[in-house]
Amino acid sequence: MSSDHAFLSRRDAGRLLLAAGAAAAFPIAGRAAGPGNRVVCVSKQLNEFVFAIGAQSHLVARDLTSIYPPQITRLSSVGYHRALSAEGIISMRPSVLLTDGNVGPDPVLAQVRAVGIPVETMEPGKTPATAQQLMLKLGAYFGREAAAKAIVARWQAEMKTALAAMTPYARTPKPRVLMIHFGQIVNNYLGVTRGSAADQIITWAGGVNALDQVGGMSRLTPEIIARSVPDIIIATDVGFDRYGSAAKFRELPGIALTPAAKSLSIHRIDETEIMYFGPRTPRALRKIAGWLHPGR
Repeated sequence: MSSDHAFLSRRDAGRLLLAAGAAAAFPIAGRAAGPGNRVVCVSKQLNEFVFAIGAQSHLVARDLTSIYPPQITRLSSVGYHRALSAEGIISMRPSVLLTDGNVGPDPVLAQVRAVGIPVETMEPGKTPATAQQLMLKLGAYFGREAAAKAIVARWQAEMKTALAAMTPYARTPKPRVLMIHFGQIVNNYLGVTRGSAADQIITWAGGVNALDQVGGMSRLTPEIIARSVPDIIIATDVGFDRYGSAAKFRELPGIALTPAAKSLSIHRIDETEIMYFGPRTPRALRKIAGWLHPGR
């Protein structure tokens, strides 16, 4: 072999080694691949499920709103899931960016993909059944199938029991419930509208959503709050904690005019309990039913 051919062989071999290294670090788009051991996950629901199946050792970073279970807060945050920073994600050297699709901005995702980091999207579970399917999908993805199946079986059994316990409330007056969530990205209070997981839990618990709008969340004003005449107000943790107590929370403009404020029927709940369906949904349902039907 000539010296030129020997040089070319060595050069080509080096390129092949570099290509192989890149392929190992970042799975090729469209190819079935495992998650790797440096997963940045930016979804409350996905992160809770990853911990539930015991796959948390894969995680290296989270989004700002992923705070359950509490130990996840030990991980670095790459920011709010709708206002991510490409630099923050890339600095974690992830094998994959895992999301439920509620993520942005788009230019950040483009930057992440441009440096070779795959973005894996798993559709959120918008009903108990699809949420359970998501749990099983994550179990397969992380090689934790048995754990995922056991969790889903227990979850289904607990959900069946909890729903059976709600039967008496179908024959009682339905209190009007205003679910208030603090939007951290827009820094204001939002009302949880119909068609959401929280709305379904309220319905199961024998209540009715005080807001008539359908889809997503609605910006609240003092007039809207007063006009919704809720018998009960349930506020998610971040917004409630800005005031610190039910008595203080009713000082929020519009709240004092409601029946809920007059009876001080104002309750705090962690948003991760009611913003999506998960293994804690049966417990959240029982808790809310207790608030809606005290003494029953």
